[in-house]
Amino acid sequence: MRWSAAWILGAAMAASVLVSAQTAVPTGPPVPAPATKGAAAGGAIPSCSESLATVAVPDAPHGLFVILFPGARLNETARVLLHNPAVCGANIYVVWKEVDRGPEASPRYDWSGIERQMAPWIAAKKRVNFVIWATTYQKGASATPDYVFAKAPSVTCPAFGHVPVFWNAEFMQNYQAFMSATVEKFGANPAVGYIRFGLGAGGEVFPACMHFMEGFSDSVWKKYIFEMLDYEKSLNSPKQLAVGLNAYGNPPNLNFAAAVAERAVQDGIAIGNQGLTASDARNDAAGKPCMADWCRIFRQMQGKVPLILQTGHPSEPERTGEIGSLLDMLPFAVEQKVQIFELYPQDWLLAYDPHAPGYAQHHQEYQQVIEDAARVLGGN
Repeated sequence: MRWSAAWILGAAMAASVLVSAQTAVPTGPPVPAPATKGAAAGGAIPSCSESLATVAVPDAPHGLFVILFPGARLNETARVLLHNPAVCGANIYVVWKEVDRGPEASPRYDWSGIERQMAPWIAAKKRVNFVIWATTYQKGASATPDYVFAKAPSVTCPAFGHVPVFWNAEFMQNYQAFMSATVEKFGANPAVGYIRFGLGAGGEVFPACMHFMEGFSDSVWKKYIFEMLDYEKSLNSPKQLAVGLNAYGNPPNLNFAAAVAERAVQDGIAIGNQGLTASDARNDAAGKPCMADWCRIFRQMQGKVPLILQTGHPSEPERTGEIGSLLDMLPFAVEQKVQIFELYPQDWLLAYDPHAPGYAQHHQEYQQVIEDAARVLGGN
């Protein structure tokens, strides 16, 4: 079910975004919770802003970050974490069409909304990373600017909304221009850690609406992804660039994920997976592949580029569903030499906001596992 559900990974992410955006903010002002006694006993948390010998690529970005999905109401509540030493910083999602006003506009790019999101985190001396969306995970929505749709062929589908035909030259050239503008804008900003450009669905490489696109094939998709990765390399970005690995098809094409990982590493681009569940550790122990075969791929690529993980949904501290508990996932991720962990705000708030649902039952164990990871990956 999990592997056959790879096609609907984007839809699952859409549900996560909508839950984040629609969940009521907990009543009462968020109050930072003190660190657990275990955290103090375990030693100080090193800085995620400095080179760190406990991670596989010491001089590259590392740490635990708060996911701030576009427009999610929990983003405001997450400010309770601004001065939490286990939090390295935040991942801000950049929706392409909300910034790029078109080649005829002056200025062409309006970064003001992104800079407003960055401001409180930078003021708290936290790092910020960017995840760039050229498509969404939502029916009826889009992330590509209208001027691109006017030039490039496009399709619509229930899971991803309105998307361009990615390998069309008009889309590629304009998206590459936006990539270049993003690197130029933030390349010298010391508060920025890494940038992940989505090449398919959202911030990943899953071929959104593939069944609706005339001319789609495995070879066409792989060629497009490789060309975009090579373009990213050509930018000579001062900031670490990253790519999110996916497999697709039934059964999933694990060779695709491996090939993308290999090309990314050749280009100096960090690799990650945004579908971690507790079953990955069980599958790996049984000799079965993890989601998109990330376990095997990460072992092969350890020490070459930073490795990144994100859970497929907020975790389940009661271990009642498919995602599982951070108590199982975070230690496993650290064992695999993952040095960047993108954590849902619900999980951070469960650990540190007394108003969050489940705080009373789970905050101590969640604080402990997060801070144990931060002692290896760094905090701020």
